Amino acid sequence: MPIMGKRLVAVGGRIEMEDVEIPDPGPGQVLARVTRSQVSAGSEKSAIISGAAGVRKPLGYTTVGRVVEAGLGMESFRPGDRALAFGHHGTHWVTEPEANPGDPIHVQRITRDISDEQAAMSRLGDVALHCVRRAELQIDEKVAVFGAGVVGQLTIAFCRLSGAYPVVAVDLDDWRLELAVKSGATHTVNAGREDAAAAVMELTGGGAESVFHANREPDALGDCMRACAERGKVTLVGSPPGAARVGLQVELLRRELDIRGSYGDIHDAHRYYRWTQRRDREAIMRMIESGDLAVDHLISHVADPADADELYGKIVSGPAGWMAIFFDWTRVS
Repeated sequence: MPIMGKRLVAVGGRIEMEDVEIPDPGPGQVLARVTRSQVSAGSEKSAIISGAAGVRKPLGYTTVGRVVEAGLGMESFRPGDRALAFGHHGTHWVTEPEANPGDPIHVQRITRDISDEQAAMSRLGDVALHCVRRAELQIDEKVAVFGAGVVGQLTIAFCRLSGAYPVVAVDLDDWRLELAVKSGATHTVNAGREDAAAAVMELTGGGAESVFHANREPDALGDCMRACAERGKVTLVGSPPGAARVGLQVELLRRELDIRGSYGDIHDAHRYYRWTQRRDREAIMRMIESGDLAVDHLISHVADPADADELYGKIVSGPAGWMAIFFDWTRVS
């Protein structure tokens, strides 16, 4: 008999729980019983806001759970193994088929002595770590991070671990700036109370040599450029939608700024770039286990899925009062 499970879906701006039949895993797939799922606020917020009436849209980003069954080619995943996967919020998840089952990219075994929530942070963490690698930081490089959500917080942490100094966190929310200090920021700027670019220029003595756009607002790019030192770098990690209006001749051309995109969809290592998503996630889990990377202060909610509509309402309404949100599926049958 097929397994019956539950999952969260967005329906016309509201979140509901629905029953769903769980298929058997096919070749290159793994079936897991989910214990925790993590919200990716940026991507999921867009799905909720754009949801049409009557259209049921599954939500989700990262899952952690225990392997139930592995399909053909995935026999290295054994029942009971703890695993991290991309996936929907629900009791179960069948991973995407792997083109190379010997080196899967959609599911990863958790071998470190860390909590489910900590392990899940390696998924948004690989986005931040790839961005810091793209910036090619040097020891004592002056840094500013615009946006102190989960990805911004992790970007701050990796900048400090890379030896950057100072590391200036910029956000509109004082609580998030307090968390940024715990993440490794040496200075903070509330952009709602002062000119953020001018403040960064003053704190860094002429501009940050590396500025990270970890923000959902496209036009924050202009402030990032103004906060940048001459011949500095601006790296985008926040996946902002739409377009930004920026100055070209004076702001970009004459100051010889370097603007870099960062997406991190690196599945296969090659001689010019060895840092795959899998390797970055393993590095993050190792650093969490060793204590080099702290993430527990970023976990604001471990919630019952029945409270999902209320929590997504908080996300849609603004950044105050939440950070990393997880759903606990252990008591949902």
